[in-house]
Amino acid sequence: MTSANQSPEPTPRGRPGQPKPRVDRDARAQAVLDAAVMVFTEKGLHAATMQDVANRVGMAKILIYRLYPSRQALIDALFSDILGEIEAIATKPWRGYGSGIATLIEMGRARPALFLLLLRDARGGPETAPWATACDTLLTALTEPFVAAPADAPDDLRAACAHAARAFLPFIIETWIAGIERGDGMTDAARITWFGDMALAWRTATRKALELPEAPEPASLAPRAF
Repeated sequence: MTSANQSPEPTPRGRPGQPKPRVDRDARAQAVLDAAVMVFTEKGLHAATMQDVANRVGMAKILIYRLYPSRQALIDALFSDILGEIEAIATKPWRGYGSGIATLIEMGRARPALFLLLLRDARGGPETAPWATACDTLLTALTEPFVAAPADAPDDLRAACAHAARAFLPFIIETWIAGIERGDGMTDAARITWFGDMALAWRTATRKALELPEAPEPASLAPRAF
């Protein structure tokens, strides 16, 4: 029996030499990313600091730096998965005009704050502009097959076709943003039909203007298309 003035024995906390409880590094890294999205959305993608992220996630800043050695590394981790998802569209069967934008909107709604940071805010700073450019390049690559020049086309015609694909890009991005935010007054079904009609009209008009020969729709087994 322990006397009133005798200190109780300490509660055992594990024998010396036993490993410490395992820290789920992946879960902690994801928590930092989730906090970063919220902070970047609230304070601005280019204004928020690593300390802001640390405050939001409730973690010492030095622990965040062990996961992401710099603010650039944190931003890279945020946007790299998105570009992978966009790129993966090219590996899936094409389901007709409007199907691509429907897929993009579905992706965006799963993580709206993160996608909107890329689509709307990433162009304004040196840390993020390369990711916006990479996104534009991927979207353009998904569009180019509709106005692809023949294999024997001269360089100037190839350049004109590439320009036409880039010219359609702002329409894709604005429709994507509006679909994520549901800010265009359309139902999802109406938006898909509307965008598909616009894409088909753009393809027809572009091929006519550039005097491109008749060509089938992009093959479903290699469908890099909207």
